[in-house]
Amino acid sequence: MISKTWTRTLFPLLAVAAACGSKDHEQLAAAGGVAATPPPGPQPDLGPLIQATKPPPPISGGTLAVTRDRATIVAADTDRDLAYVVDLAGRALVRTVNLPPGSEPGRVAIGLDRVAHVVLRKAGKIASFALDGGEVDYRDVCATPRGIGVDNVRSALKVTCASGELLTVPLDGSAISSVNVERDLRDVVVNTDGTTFVSTFRSAKLLRVAKGAVGSSRTSGSIMMAWRAAAAPVDDPPASSGDGGSGTDAGTPEPTNDDGEIAVVGQEASPEPVQTTPGGYGSGVVVGPGTDCGATASGIVTTHLSLANGGDVNLPDAVLPVDLATNGRDYVVVAAGNAFTPSLPQLFVVQKGSIDQSGTCVPVGRGNVPGQAVAAIFGARDQLVVQTREPAALHIMSEDRLRPWKTIPLANDSRADTGHILFHVNAGGHIACASCHGEGGDDAHTWTFVDMGPRRTPSLLGTVAHTEPFHWDGDMTDLRTLVDHVFVGRMSGPQVDDQHLEVLRSWLYALPAPAQLRPSTDVAATRGSTLFGQRCASCHSGPSLTNNKTEDVGTGKAFQVPSLVGVAWRGPFLHDGCATTLRDRFLPGCGGTKHGDTSDLSPAQIDDLVAFLETL
Repeated sequence: MISKTWTRTLFPLLAVAAACGSKDHEQLAAAGGVAATPPPGPQPDLGPLIQATKPPPPISGGTLAVTRDRATIVAADTDRDLAYVVDLAGRALVRTVNLPPGSEPGRVAIGLDRVAHVVLRKAGKIASFALDGGEVDYRDVCATPRGIGVDNVRSALKVTCASGELLTVPLDGSAISSVNVERDLRDVVVNTDGTTFVSTFRSAKLLRVAKGAVGSSRTSGSIMMAWRAAAAPVDDPPASSGDGGSGTDAGTPEPTNDDGEIAVVGQEASPEPVQTTPGGYGSGVVVGPGTDCGATASGIVTTHLSLANGGDVNLPDAVLPVDLATNGRDYVVVAAGNAFTPSLPQLFVVQKGSIDQSGTCVPVGRGNVPGQAVAAIFGARDQLVVQTREPAALHIMSEDRLRPWKTIPLANDSRADTGHILFHVNAGGHIACASCHGEGGDDAHTWTFVDMGPRRTPSLLGTVAHTEPFHWDGDMTDLRTLVDHVFVGRMSGPQVDDQHLEVLRSWLYALPAPAQLRPSTDVAATRGSTLFGQRCASCHSGPSLTNNKTEDVGTGKAFQVPSLVGVAWRGPFLHDGCATTLRDRFLPGCGGTKHGDTSDLSPAQIDDLVAFLETL
């Protein structure tokens, strides 16, 4: 199991976040009084106001791969649609590979033949190129490729698709085979015997796939959004790797033969009811002696590092854990949300020997790099290498992993954008917008609010522009109200002036809708389109598939009509997550006849209606 012990809502926090008056705050609350607004944690420095001509995509992280001899790194650049080949021994960029505009390169794997394979998340392809030069080859895989690994047993790539397929892509170009696992797949780890493990993003599962069958999984009910699953390599780096190495066995290092060394970094949701008052999502309130292992702070999410053998550690000040690197002895979590808070680190180094199953606090090294870190990996001589997106660079870290030793620039052009920063930044309560809206989407979590009851996190992908009022209750009349009440208030963030607000608006409005889960030409979907027009379009119409009204559809009270853009990707459905699947939405418990009367439709017609919803 990922965790059996972490049900607390109080976590270790940096001593720098200690705030005066926290004891008085506790005493007042215990006495039944109305506690004052809790003080915020460290505040971000947003820098000068910048609006990019091309809005950068949300951070996905995990964009590095290293050859088996640890001498060469390939870095994907999601913001610039580039890939870089870097010689670690020479500390030099040796090749820049141009990829299709808007393709959003992500995960990378390197074969034994020194060919790199890059996932193109938005293009539905894998880009392959030799490290030493030559043309780029492209292969169509699926609409939503996410993870990639090399299966040396079968001379193939393993590719995960967010739509739920695990693909086997032969390196000789022969036909691709597919196993249906479950939706929201993310990473893939291929062991030396070809056994494959895949992770899911929002439900944070780790699944074993062997001989076409999906086996046991490990998960925890409190974990959401597993940003990265990674395993330590079997083999140690060659002794000569510090000089760059020239061995022919140059593929990505392989992990062990079971899931015992696969680590997962994700976020743990607080099980406690959520307050909507200032500081309700997180603040700077500190309880305890104020030391590294004694100080704790309240918040609704915290970063959680888990090993399959039961070892766990919470890292509450590691906001937005977009990547995880391990050499089998150290685990390094990359916290992109801390990039703009000078007093907080972006790198959290945990030694394997210090992790146990009791959930006790462990010593954690804290390091930083200039710019915003998005990925990390171990290279030659066991050196930690960190990638920053802005500026685009690789940083070879010092021996203690805590500071840059050498920096290798990758690109000179800037992709800075203040809207992008505001969305990903640790606001001040050890939480970012992206903590719940990972990659611009949602966490699939239904939160329980003190004064409202259950509310499911909405997706922002293609659903924000001109759909106010916001939130399920329609109580956020516009973006200004939303930012003031949530980012500034509940998340303990700094004030946001009108200029910053407009840049944030532009970035949010530019978030694209997700890929279609089912093609519009599907026969069942065509039949379902007619039914949708007859039964649903009075509320769900227009470009955003909402009338922006607050309606009572038999689910307890009046709620905002949600946009149905990309609806098939974001189960469970409705304000309280009452429908696990789209088909469940049409059961009596989710509104019944008041929520679009479909009681006279046959099961086959409901299937057609669901098929159409999967095209939106």
